[in-house]
Amino acid sequence: MTPIDILLVEDDPGDVLMTQEAFEHHKIRNSLHVVTDGVEALQFLRGEAPYAGMPRPGLILLDLNLPKKDGREVLAEIKAEPSLRSIPSSPRPRRRRTSCAATTSTRTPTSPSRWTSSASSRSSVRSTSSS
Repeated sequence: MTPIDILLVEDDPGDVLMTQEAFEHHKIRNSLHVVTDGVEALQFLRGEAPYAGMPRPGLILLDLNLPKKDGREVLAEIKAEPSLRSIPSSPRPRRRRTSCAATTSTRTPTSPSRWTSSASSRSSVRSTSSS
C-alpha cells in the first residue's frame, strides 16, 4: 500500500513539532503537510493559492480550536462539500467534544509515543520500523 499524504491542521507549534518528531522517531513514511488555521486548511483542501498543486490528503488531523476559522466550522465545510467529504478526518478536541459528523475523534496526545499509538491505529499510516 502506498503511503498517504496527511494534512495536520494545528496552530500550536509545540504540537506540530511533537507530531513531526513522532513521525521521525517511529519512521512513519507518510508525507505530513501542516497548515496553522482553518482558512488555510480549506485553501489547501480546495487546491487554492498558495496551495495549488498540493496533493489531496488521505487523512486530516484537525485541531478544533483554531484561529480565523474554528475546526468545527472547517469540519462542517468538509462534510458539506462532496469533493471533500470522502477524506477521513480526525478532529483533535482539547477541551470539549464536538457533534460534527467526523470519521473519528481523538484527544491531542501528550507525548510522541501516545501520538504514534493513536496514529498507527489508522490502517493507512505506514511505518518502516519493525514490530
